[in-house]
Amino acid sequence: VHKFCDELKEYQREKPIDRLLCNAGVYQPSLPHAKWSVDGHEQTMQINYLSHFLMISRLLDGMKEAPDPRVVMVGSVTGNDNTVGGGGVYPIADLKQLDGFKAGFENPVAMADGYGFIGAKAYKDSKLCLMMMSNFLHSKFNRSHGITFSSIYPGCIAETPLFREKRAWFRKYFPIFMKYITGGFVGVEEAGQRLFQVAHDPRCSKSGVYWSWNGGPREGRGAAALEKGGQISGGGGAGGGWDSIYVNDQSDKVNNLELCVDLFKTSTDITGAKWPEAKTFTSPCPTLKVISAVSTNMIAREELKRMADRPGFNEDGTPVKLTRRKKAALVADKVIVQGVLGNTVGRVGRVAGRLLLGRIPETAKTGSFQEEKPLDDDVAISTPTVDSTSVAPEMVIETTTEDSSKFIDVIDAGDKSILEDEIFDQVFANGNKATAGEGEREWKVEKPEKEKELSTV
Repeated sequence: VHKFCDELKEYQREKPIDRLLCNAGVYQPSLPHAKWSVDGHEQTMQINYLSHFLMISRLLDGMKEAPDPRVVMVGSVTGNDNTVGGGGVYPIADLKQLDGFKAGFENPVAMADGYGFIGAKAYKDSKLCLMMMSNFLHSKFNRSHGITFSSIYPGCIAETPLFREKRAWFRKYFPIFMKYITGGFVGVEEAGQRLFQVAHDPRCSKSGVYWSWNGGPREGRGAAALEKGGQISGGGGAGGGWDSIYVNDQSDKVNNLELCVDLFKTSTDITGAKWPEAKTFTSPCPTLKVISAVSTNMIAREELKRMADRPGFNEDGTPVKLTRRKKAALVADKVIVQGVLGNTVGRVGRVAGRLLLGRIPETAKTGSFQEEKPLDDDVAISTPTVDSTSVAPEMVIETTTEDSSKFIDVIDAGDKSILEDEIFDQVFANGNKATAGEGEREWKVEKPEKEKELSTV
């Protein structure tokens, strides 16, 4: 896949790709055991789904420059269990909780759900993955990249090499059965026309849908089927002709949004795919840029103050600690912004605001069913279990060292006053130390009287 994408990018040069048809597939229902790819994955899932997934990630970013770019996934009625072909014939497509993918999907894990290998189910699961991923990529990249994502079922193409691993008698009689008994047969040429239609028909520029063609499998076409050797237009499980294309319903499994997210994450881990960032359009207005720059700094400052009161938590459950630089920024904000500017320009602004906007209604300040708890109270916070054997070191001003601790890093009132004086001296007194009592104040952080331990739940 990587080699193909590299060669394609070299061949296309500056011309963007406008159509990407994910049509490669194998079907190995007769195998009693899995076949493995060079990468160590079960072949059916890798060829039918994982390879397409990786290819899309490599080519997606370049497609946004093309006019009306489209990505078409060839699904199957067997992966859509709200139909007779998908929900009435064992085995049924079902990824369960993706335990196989979450385990890495490497030999000997052969199925996406983590259970035993069934060749026919591996094919159906791969088609289910394709249709789910079409919906997910639509949600993630359609707006940012302008790419149309859709899936289709062209019908049962019974005379292709897809069935080459079936037994000889099946390959001989299955097309006859589909042509004259069920009427579900679709010729290679017509199936290709349907794929071409979804790729180029202006009606098919709608994203996030599953295309089908109207018409039942027979609809009185028995005589025509006999006259034309089964090659009748509009036959097959997809039914209908060129003008009868419509948006079909998808099963609950295909529309399972939570599982789609897990499928995207696990597939990315398995293939090592790297996806572009999904950025929406931003107005080039210069006024917006200025306001954005100002608000960004204000938001960062407010977030620092918010985290100083109640630090957040890392993924491993340890408290987010403020570094020396962030602590100094907090003190500088209080001294300069809140102190100097707040008592001059800020005071004028507050008075003007009260005159222009009026006071906040009392009803807006009341109505809380509980009193605000003071920050000094112990607050139970649900976090992952922290090792109770770890010893809390003396509190020091934090550096970039990432040592684990189960105590919240705080600054007491005395130390905060020292930091304020230090910042004030550096900013307004040309570096001269402020005197306190008989000697100079030292900038240090003493050990707090009582260390607050996080409650673990």
